[in-house]
Amino acid sequence: MPIYSVKVLLESIVMPNTYPTEILFEETIRLVEVTEQDELDSKVRNYFVNNTYENAEGGQVTWSLMKILDTFEVMDEFKGDINFKEVYSRYLHFDKPITANEVIKLYSLDK
Repeated sequence: MPIYSVKVLLESIVMPNTYPTEILFEETIRLVEVTEQDELDSKVRNYFVNNTYENAEGGQVTWSLMKILDTFEVMDEFKGDINFKEVYSRYLHFDKPITANEVIKLYSLDK
């Protein structure tokens, strides 16, 4: 089965937001195994359904998929379950409101 490296952009949304000017995004690259390339997009979107948990202040943090930035077929073999194993991640922290499209442009994430 083909394995793809998938780069996505996630955004953290906090409710209630005690720091409304702080915005947090995550750029992450995951390995995804699919039967056919056609199912890659839907498999990624189904995996990154909003993930919500309680933070230390009692608020709700939700990570949402903003965009699939890039996909690349990996021409290597792996043993074991590699589905959605993270191979890279970085947080992009902003102290003023910014949109996902602005972040993508600012950091050239779609290249």
